Amino acid sequence: MASHPAQNLEPTSILAAVAELGVGGNGAFIDGEFNGGECRIFKISFNGQTSIAVRVPHQVDDQDDIIAIVQTEVRILQKLDEKGFRWSPRCCGFSLTFDNPIKYPFIILTWVEGSPLTWDDNFPLQLLRGALLDQIASIQLSLITCTQENRSTSAATFFQRRMKNRSTQVREGIIPGLSEEDCISQQALVCRVLGQDQHDTAFAVEHGDIKPNNIIVDENYNIKCIIGSVIDWGCATFVPISKAAGLPRFLWSSDTDPAGVAPSQSLLKDIRAYIAYFSSQTLPMALSMPHLNNTEDMYFRNLCLESTSSKQVHVSMARAGWKLPYSELLKDAEDHE
Repeated sequence: MASHPAQNLEPTSILAAVAELGVGGNGAFIDGEFNGGECRIFKISFNGQTSIAVRVPHQVDDQDDIIAIVQTEVRILQKLDEKGFRWSPRCCGFSLTFDNPIKYPFIILTWVEGSPLTWDDNFPLQLLRGALLDQIASIQLSLITCTQENRSTSAATFFQRRMKNRSTQVREGIIPGLSEEDCISQQALVCRVLGQDQHDTAFAVEHGDIKPNNIIVDENYNIKCIIGSVIDWGCATFVPISKAAGLPRFLWSSDTDPAGVAPSQSLLKDIRAYIAYFSSQTLPMALSMPHLNNTEDMYFRNLCLESTSSKQVHVSMARAGWKLPYSELLKDAEDHE
């Protein structure tokens, strides 16, 4: 593995890296600095021009991985820009080498003014809440439709590959809390919930982390942008349509134990409203799925497919015996619609 010098995050180096790529204008200065779980963000402002964001991933040992991660994010952002998807930051420039003033790969993105969305069981109130849920569902649907493409890999092959990797990790003792039996049960259940969709070859981009903190709104609660950890789309990836059309993370009952924690009445209303939006739209053929009309089926299917990528969800589902102990609550939600 090649050895590289430490990052140079001095203000002069950040500004020099931007100037070297010819991005921005005159009078550049650092207007803010933000530290996220995956990266450092520097807001750069100019005299009379729109601000930009310089995103520098945190330094890690595997330098090749960082280059690949940045390259993947750049490709996805460029594709979204080409397709006219307007709810992601636009990539203004990037460096995929360590031969730059920062001494590390980085991306330059448009800066999005606004505030993270505030969301809990009591706020926003119902009228505004419904309008926001419709906006978020519309953005998710737009992301799917503008990035949809047919691939040579089927949904079954995609999920089987993920589950095989997980099973190997479990056998090697890398993932505590899971047994080989849990992996066998997962494989059978995922095959069952996919049904005919297992043969589907339609894929689309999934953001991977849609939640209130990653949703930027203006003063009138119009959604301006969906970001990721601070401002990145590093979690985004191409997945089968069946996965891309899943419930966003903020509509789970729990990040760590969604199978064991029952959703609140407020969350149930949000889930039903979200599903109702999808059901009311003219959907691509690949999204014409019966489960979109049923709260229990949609929620259970969502957690099953998510368990192939999230270790926590896998553990949660295995602990619950691959059943939702609150399934009657979800059925009651259907009865009261």
